[in-house]
Amino acid sequence: MDESLRPYRYRWPRDWLRRSPHWRPLRPTRFLARSMPEPADELAGDSRWPAFFPSPISLVTTTDGSRTGLEKVVAATVVNRFPYVLAVSLCRQPLSQRHHVRREFMNMLERSGSAAVQFLPPGADLDRVIDVIQSVPDERTDQRVAHCGLQVRDALTGGAPVFESAYMVYEARLAEPGRDFQGDPIYSTPWIDAGSHRVYFLEIKAIQLREDIARGRSQIHWRALPAWAPRLAPQPSLAAEVDRVRTDRYQKGYTPHYVFPSAGTAAFEADAIENGMAVKHLPPLPQDQVEVDNDRARWPCFFPSSAGMITTWAAPHVPNVMPCGSTMVVSRHPLIVAPCISYAAINERYAPRGTLDLVRRAGRFGCSVPFAHDCVVNAITYTGNISIRDDRDKIAHAGLGVYPADRAPVLSDLPVHFDCEVAREVRLGTHAMFLGQVRRILVRDDVSPQNPLDWCPWAAIRSVKPAEDPAPVTPAAAV
Repeated sequence: MDESLRPYRYRWPRDWLRRSPHWRPLRPTRFLARSMPEPADELAGDSRWPAFFPSPISLVTTTDGSRTGLEKVVAATVVNRFPYVLAVSLCRQPLSQRHHVRREFMNMLERSGSAAVQFLPPGADLDRVIDVIQSVPDERTDQRVAHCGLQVRDALTGGAPVFESAYMVYEARLAEPGRDFQGDPIYSTPWIDAGSHRVYFLEIKAIQLREDIARGRSQIHWRALPAWAPRLAPQPSLAAEVDRVRTDRYQKGYTPHYVFPSAGTAAFEADAIENGMAVKHLPPLPQDQVEVDNDRARWPCFFPSSAGMITTWAAPHVPNVMPCGSTMVVSRHPLIVAPCISYAAINERYAPRGTLDLVRRAGRFGCSVPFAHDCVVNAITYTGNISIRDDRDKIAHAGLGVYPADRAPVLSDLPVHFDCEVAREVRLGTHAMFLGQVRRILVRDDVSPQNPLDWCPWAAIRSVKPAEDPAPVTPAAAV
């Protein structure tokens, strides 16, 4: 782990699950099980997430024209590609001292419709912002930016304040009503209520990236999966079988150790340099944003995301899995896990997935949490590129074991699993968000305070040495 990230690392669990009355051994498996949802009085005493899911943290600002708001948001996620949309989830119901209503911030966001989702490098400025958010209550959110004592400027496409020390800013507005590529209506309202939280859909209008990063003189380093040391390591994939079913179709790569920019990422094609930031403005209409080329259709800039392994039954005794980088926790009570699955036929990267119909038919799915291990990474790469239609044994060929639970297959090599029941499907344009209410959580018995999942929700910024210098990423006008 980068030294700058060590003060921000998060380890789960902090307590022994075996000693909790909420967790019971699930025999004859290696898992402990917990039923969900929990009673309201129990939640009021401790509303921490009952199990780990890797989620980034971002800082979000908004304004209503006269006041500004600042909030820390866990699990902001890119949920749709065309239009390019972020989802952020804010608490709307009082659950506990930890989970309380963000009323003032939400009112500002809904009145103005604009927000700036931004990231500060680990260090003193980030610490100051987090401390202020924790110490200044929501009813005085309009005082938080001033209390930080940091220099700010207005966003380019709206009035939300942007911290001068931010290395990346996503400027957005609440998504407007429209139609997807099949003619169906989307975003009739720019938010949905999901349990205890409200999920806002923010359409990205512009991206700011610090100039030295855009030009390749510095890089963002992001570890997308937690570290963990299982008692028994996962097995390598069955290479001969994998080669047998490989196709000539476009192959998406995957690494949990993500570096941006690098030779393996899409270039950041900025329109201009302003305030020391390379700026890219997105076209206002989704049809003008569409990139048919598979590589150019990748996200135009880095945004921190993890992955959920979405499991379903393709047929009796035929388990299926789809790695999903657009998976987020959107509600605490009930706990709701929401993967976003492609349904629009854009290209090979964004095409209707076989898992889509399986989730729709079953009305349920599983979500397992992968970890940073070579065998797991290889399994993510394989299962993300091979459809169940091409390989009915894709999970076995990927080297992953399966516990055949009734609700959805459980990947026995992975540390955490959520059994989810679909409460709602929301079409977003190219992707469908499934709101999966968690009915049961499984955690392997070798996950413990002595052997925890090790995670950091922030990325590190490193200067590039001359020998490591990637191809420069320059504004499009200069290419």
